[in-house]
Amino acid sequence: MDIKQLIKHPQKQRLWAIGAMAGACLLVIIIVVSLFKCSSGATGNGKSLPVSEALDSLEQRLPKGTGFVAKFPDERRHCLFYLNGGHLYKFDGKTKMLDEVTFSSLTDDAAIYYNDEDLNAGIREAVLSPDKEYLMLTATTTPTDADGKTRQGLYRMNTSNLTIEALAQGNVSREGDLFFVAVIDKVTGRQRALLGFDKSGKQLSREQQQAAIKTYKPAVAKTESTEGEGGETSGEASSTESGSSTATEGGKPAPAATETPAAAPAPAPAPAPAPAPAAPASE
Repeated sequence: MDIKQLIKHPQKQRLWAIGAMAGACLLVIIIVVSLFKCSSGATGNGKSLPVSEALDSLEQRLPKGTGFVAKFPDERRHCLFYLNGGHLYKFDGKTKMLDEVTFSSLTDDAAIYYNDEDLNAGIREAVLSPDKEYLMLTATTTPTDADGKTRQGLYRMNTSNLTIEALAQGNVSREGDLFFVAVIDKVTGRQRALLGFDKSGKQLSREQQQAAIKTYKPAVAKTESTEGEGGETSGEASSTESGSSTATEGGKPAPAATETPAAAPAPAPAPAPAPAPAAPASE
């Protein structure tokens, strides 16, 4: 072997080593891309499921006990909300991410009480407003006492930016398309006002409320024996009665959204479903 061959031999070894390293790097990149596509809900053809199909796919796999579902396949919201075990969840049809909706902006007096061991805790009911812009939420604000009673709050959540208003706290009753809140005095424990709201979160006028009470006879209305104790039974809510709130956008009427009628929620949250849609989109 002459000197030229001795020089070329190490060069060939280096070239083989460089080629092997490049191949290994390429293999790692392919694996990472494949895993990313799988986790983001990609189909077998490498195309991500459209928003509407992703929302429909998740709805078919919701956990047992889910009682409320509202889908918004429009470009502005592209999400699905569902209520399970006192917790409100949001699934994003674009990112394929599933998260619980929490409300850190509420003050201590208006904060929602969560405790999976308390059957009455959390969000008890969700109702979609007629204009599809808001969710009206009835939620527990205090632990269940020795008599099995709790205090509740009526809230309005914006479906676009998830900001929330605390409309009133006390005892909440829904009668038809209206909500009634018996505001309780924290010192005496007696009812001091009865406030009525429609499904959009707008407070009823005194005349509207009196007519509604005669029609629905809400369970939270005062009985004759307590009438006149602790203040008025109806009227406009004051800032202390309504609790704290954060600003919400008015918004224009939204594209059509679908709502599944509410049912009794499960006492504890079920495991969240896998966010990846089950079936690939057809070509």
